[in-house]
Amino acid sequence: SSGINAEYGLCSAITTLANCLLTAAQKHVSEGDFSASLLSIGVTEPVSGTLTTVYRDNCRLLQDTVTRAIFKEPQYSSLDWRIECRTNSRSIRNTISPNVLTRWTTTDSQGPREHYLNCDVNTLAHITESLQQAQAELDSFHSRRVLRSLDKIW
Repeated sequence: SSGINAEYGLCSAITTLANCLLTAAQKHVSEGDFSASLLSIGVTEPVSGTLTTVYRDNCRLLQDTVTRAIFKEPQYSSLDWRIECRTNSRSIRNTISPNVLTRWTTTDSQGPREHYLNCDVNTLAHITESLQQAQAELDSFHSRRVLRSLDKIW
């Protein structure tokens, strides 16, 4: 029973130490701040010095690991488009119905991906209008303030 408790305590300590190191690397904490944080939570001076040395020696590796593990949204690479016009059909004469076919290429952590969108001109105009409204909202003061707050958290 005491062996199980000791093993659980050791696993818990290792997990806590790993989370502490990864969080500090993710937030780009300086060595001095890392050491001060450890001292403020009651870690002794020699242990704090050892952990700060481990953090300093492995900080770059930890930051690379954290950046690879975090979800990354796709990045725009290219856009190709083509307009197709259907001029007549057997049932309806003298009509033109244009369609726009777009191919979006994005790049994410898994490599480049292609997305296709085939729609009529009115739908494309509506999509464009919606994206312009979203861009205007992102440019607002309130939105910039929220994004700054989120950047501090991440």
